Amino acid sequence: MSDGGLLQKAMEQQSSDTELVAEAVVAPPKGGPMFSNSLKLGLALALVSVVSMWIFSSPSIQSDWSFVILLPIMMGGASFWFIWNGIGRKHTEVISVVLILLLASPFMAMSVSSSSLTITDSTLSSDATTITLTIRESGGLFGSASGDADVSVSYGGEEVWTTSMPFAVNLKDGYGDYGQLVLPIVSFYSDNAADDAKYIVSIDVDGASDTYILNSAHLERTVEQVKNEALAAIGEGNDCDGGHDNCVIGVGLRTWVGLPRMSQPNDPDPRPAPLVHADFEMSAVLSKDGVTAIEYPTVTVTNGEAIWDSESGVYGSGSAEVGDFGSELSLPGSVDDFVIGMPYIPRDDWQENDYGCYEFTVTLTQSPPWGDRTAHTASKYYELVEEGGDEDGSPDTHESWNEVSSC
Repeated sequence: MSDGGLLQKAMEQQSSDTELVAEAVVAPPKGGPMFSNSLKLGLALALVSVVSMWIFSSPSIQSDWSFVILLPIMMGGASFWFIWNGIGRKHTEVISVVLILLLASPFMAMSVSSSSLTITDSTLSSDATTITLTIRESGGLFGSASGDADVSVSYGGEEVWTTSMPFAVNLKDGYGDYGQLVLPIVSFYSDNAADDAKYIVSIDVDGASDTYILNSAHLERTVEQVKNEALAAIGEGNDCDGGHDNCVIGVGLRTWVGLPRMSQPNDPDPRPAPLVHADFEMSAVLSKDGVTAIEYPTVTVTNGEAIWDSESGVYGSGSAEVGDFGSELSLPGSVDDFVIGMPYIPRDDWQENDYGCYEFTVTLTQSPPWGDRTAHTASKYYELVEEGGDEDGSPDTHESWNEVSSC
């Protein structure tokens, strides 16, 4: 190869290398748009995390859903990563400090601002006579709220009770500082709480105030409906006299106490809804033509616990619970019967047990403030008869206990 040919090839190679270098210099850096989008996304996440931190740091939210505070923290971590990548992974310390300060801003603001009070919870006492309010304090860097608390309770939009009681933020738990106020229910109860008639408590301590809707389930105490039933216990063979194949050997008495329910196509006559914390007295009488057959001992119910004189087992155990698992309050006798699902009162123990029409009446009263002593009465009628005979004079073969509309 001649010298001219070698020179030509060297010049071409140099020209090619120069073009590659030029392309490398002028080519835009890959990923530039990604960094720009990453920065925008990081800033958006930072904004959302700070706003949500202000919302979720509220004492009322923290009291019920404390772990929700992790949400803005995780969003803040994600925003750091996107911002850090968006600016070329520089200024790590600055970004970290700014984000931490922004996320901590709600708590810093509360610590230096004037004290505010928030009612976060209400708890019913074990005997259902008082409601304890948990009141948390925000701020108060230069001292906790204390002094007399002005307390008022309204029912259905009308004020029903006001008082003043000592208050201090002198307790502490994992959520922070708090104080408590105890409200005696008997002082402000007016009627059953409902969707359109709620109990709202308001407090004010040196200008720091809050309102709170009390739990309606704690303030349903007034009985509005009573129902009853007398179930026959049926005996066979040797249980029966007079040659009957089967006979009525006793009755089981049942009642239901509570609030009315809406009827349904498949349940046109529903049992009442239960009242867990109702206080009342109940009497129950089974009679025939005005003559008492069974007079059940007076039943006294306090906060769902029913007691009566069992007369040494003649009338069951003398105690029962009502409201927790339904509105039924059975009035048991002394003999178990799995067919009717309760102990019955033997017919031999009735003061009157002949054939005829029987009336079973239940009367319930409540003293103020739960009721006005007006009696709630429920009555049902039953016919005790012989059946099975025919027109030819064949003897009756069995007895029946049938519900009728009246006597």
